Order: sequence, then C-alpha cells, then structure tokens
Amino acid sequence: MSDKNAEPYDNEKTNEIDRWVQSQLSPDQLDWLDNQREFADPTEILKFALAEWVIRHPEDWFGDLNVEIAMRSALEEFIIRHKEEFISLG
Repeated sequence: MSDKNAEPYDNEKTNEIDRWVQSQLSPDQLDWLDNQREFADPTEILKFALAEWVIRHPEDWFGDLNVEIAMRSALEEFIIRHKEEFISLG
C-alpha cells in the first residue's frame, strides 16, 4: 500500500493508510489504529491482521468474500484477539 498519494483522514489521522483502505474501515477501527501510532505503524498492523485472518479463514478468503469485508473483519478480529497487546480506546 503506497501512501504517497493518500489524502489525510480527519486532520492527519491515519495519513499513512491508503485512502481507499481507510474508506473500508469503520471510524472506530481508524481511531484504534491512530491510537497505536506511537508504538506501531498502522499499515503494518493491517498487514498482520489480514495475514492472520487469511490463515484462520481460508474458506472465506478464497470464497466469495470481497476484500473490503475481509479487511474490516480481519481488523475487528485482530483487535479482539490482541487487545492485551495494544492500547485500547478511551
């Protein structure tokens, strides 16, 4: 994911994440990613979340599920599975 041409989301929040990818995530997910920024690159978190999700759900990934739903589901599951390792919202 190249961020060279990405436009910032919400006053520079998550500006390293491609604009299209941002549009696929919920506002809460974007806020959570932004909250991790001091300690981890949000794009790397997304890569790990999707990789983990594909391994856990190959039937969905190689089935009819579209990438937009997969990204949102992957990050949602990642946040839940790794909540002790990251900074929570609020």
